[in-house]
Order: sequence, then structure tokens, then C-alpha cells
Amino acid sequence: MVILISFSIFLATAFVTLGLYWWLDSRRESLPQRFRDVVGGGERPGGGFIESAEGWLGRIRDRFTRKAQAETELVEMLSGKELEGARLLLNQAGYRSAGAYQTYLLIRWALPVILALLGLVYAKAAGLESRLAFMILLAAGVVGFLLPDFALRRKVRKRQEEITDALPDGLDLLVVCVEAGLGLNAAFVKITEEFRLSSPSLSEEFDIVNREMVAGKPRQEALRALAERTGVEDIKSLVAMLIQTEKLGTSLAQSLRVHSDSLRMRRRQKAEEAAAKTTIKLVFPLVFLLFPALFIVILGPGVIKIFTILFPVASK
Repeated sequence: MVILISFSIFLATAFVTLGLYWWLDSRRESLPQRFRDVVGGGERPGGGFIESAEGWLGRIRDRFTRKAQAETELVEMLSGKELEGARLLLNQAGYRSAGAYQTYLLIRWALPVILALLGLVYAKAAGLESRLAFMILLAAGVVGFLLPDFALRRKVRKRQEEITDALPDGLDLLVVCVEAGLGLNAAFVKITEEFRLSSPSLSEEFDIVNREMVAGKPRQEALRALAERTGVEDIKSLVAMLIQTEKLGTSLAQSLRVHSDSLRMRRRQKAEEAAAKTTIKLVFPLVFLLFPALFIVILGPGVIKIFTILFPVASK
């Protein structure tokens, strides 16, 4: 009984919180709507039922135009606007669709409820005590709440590692294109085409930068947006180098070649560091898993023989 009451309170709180969030979110007016209200001079004559019907129709129209607002938020996200929290993680993970943030919130609030329901079913089927069942429900809720954030951060880390590994090769191609006489925009297009299969993440990022510059965005702002969008330290250093080269007017090909060599050296040093750590990491499985089995196989028959000779009575 205590479990059902606690679970009912949890469900009620979760649904009330979601309802308040969607209700408050739906009451936000868009900038064009407020502009129309100001230009239109406020309320229209006619009042009564017609006015209320127009209000309801306006709410329905605003509800259906939320997709356009979401597309605006997507453009702001890709343009390098400062983000924080889950929006920044979703951006860095590559989830940049219009409803990515709402989907993430829905998963993060629905998953604890689903896992708690499964835990309740298991507790009832196994006939567990009320205290143990409550602990299972609490653990399921906590795991369900933290799991989406953990999976999202893991996706971000994996995508950043993919970009970091493919960046030196991309810079080599960038150097070749620049030395061949291509402009930076055309070089970005070439990277987008060549790395579409080997590194889709890097290809997507350079494609976004090229599209922004074609649309009229200044190169420095597009490059800074690339650094904010990926969150990769090597990308940030590359962006700083490109901006500095453009300001000072130095040779772009030479700067790219030096930067590419430094990135390749850093990648080789990381590989050597990881290889040096393997000997230390192998100590624990060797000591706790492999050595006991070897000792049993090698020393076991000898120990049994010594025990039977020294203690014949006990061996019988």
C-alpha cells in the first residue's frame, strides 16, 4: 500500500510538472504576433463571442506555427548563439533538428516513469517486501533520470573524438587545396565532399560553415560558430589560427601546414601515451584474474601432494 501511494504521488508530480511546462511554453507569444498587436492598435471592436473565437483561433494558429519558431531556434543554434545545458550538449552531439530539445525532455521525464513501472511489476511478481520494493522503485527512477544525460554526454565525447582524429587529414587536404589555388570556401566544400564517408561529423561541420559563408555571414563569425558548435579544442585552435592569419595577412598555406604538423604530432603523442598506459592497466586483470588460475593449475597438484605426505591422517 505504501508503495502504491508513493508511486502515485511520484506520477502525479511528474505529470503536473510536465503539464505546467507545456502550458507555460504554449503561452509564449512570438515576436511577429506581438508586433502585429502593437501595430494593430490593441483590441478590435466587436468583442464578445467573436473576440473569444478569434482568441482561440489565434492560439491554435500559434500552436501550429511553433514549428517555424523551432526552425528559428535551430538557425540561432547553428549560427553560434551562446547555449548552455542540454541545448549545448544536443548541439555538440549533432542533434540539431527542430524538436530535438523537446524530445530530449520527454525522454528524460518519461524514462523514470517507465522504469519505475517495470520495477513495480517486478516487485509485485517477486513478492518483495515493501521497503525493498521502494528501494527498487527509487533506484529505477534515479537511473531513468540520469541515463539520458549520460548517453548524451557519451555521444558528445564520441563525436568529438571522431572530429579530433579526422582533423589532421582534413587539414592536409585543406593545405593541398589552398596551395593549388582554391579559396577557403572552395577548400571547405572539397573537405565536405571527400570526408562524407570517412568522417561524417567533420564533413557536416565544414558543410555548415560553408553554407553560412555563402549565405553572407562573415568568415570570422562562421569560424567562431564552428568552434562553439563542436566544443573540440583542436577546432578552437584552428579557428584562432585562421582568424589571426586573416587579420595579419600571412601565408594561409604555410600556417595550415605548420598547424597540421602540430596536430599530427599531438595525435601521435596521444597514441604513445595510450600505449604506455596499457602496461599499467593490464596489472589488475593479470593479478586478480589470470595469476590465481595459473597458481591453481601449476601449484595445485604439488600442494595436494605435500599435504598428503605431511598429514596422512588428515588426508584420509
